[in-house]
Amino acid sequence: MTVQKISSNKIKVIRNFRDLEVWQESFQLQLEIEELLKSYPPDEKYLLVDQMKRNCRAVPALIVEGWARRESVKELRNYFKNAYGECCETVNHLLLSKYKGYVKKEGYADELIERYEIVGMKLTKLRNNWRKFK
Repeated sequence: MTVQKISSNKIKVIRNFRDLEVWQESFQLQLEIEELLKSYPPDEKYLLVDQMKRNCRAVPALIVEGWARRESVKELRNYFKNAYGECCETVNHLLLSKYKGYVKKEGYADELIERYEIVGMKLTKLRNNWRKFK
C-alpha cells in the first residue's frame, strides 16, 4: 500500500492509479480537449485534431502504464517522463490552436495550457520523488 501526505493532519492512501491526483487531472483535461476538438475546422481533422487526441489520451494512459509497472522504478520514471513529453506537445498544439483562432472561448486556451503545465510539473515531481511515495 502506498501513502501520500495530503496536509499536516490528513493522509490519503493511494490504492490504484485512480487515486493519483495527476491522473485525475490529466483524465479531466483529456475529456475537455476532446470536447473542444469537435469545434475545430474540418480541414484539421487528420492533422491537428488527430494529433491532439492522441496526445491528450496518452498522458493519463502513460500514467496508468507507469503505475502498473511501478515495481521497476526505472520503467515507472520513463513512463512519467513520456507522459510529460505528451503534456508539452499538447501545450504546443494548444498554442497553435489559440493563434489560429480555433479556441473561441476567451482565455480558455490559456487556462488549458496552464493546467497542462501544472500536470507536467506534478509528473516531474512524482517522477523525481517516487521513492517517497512507495
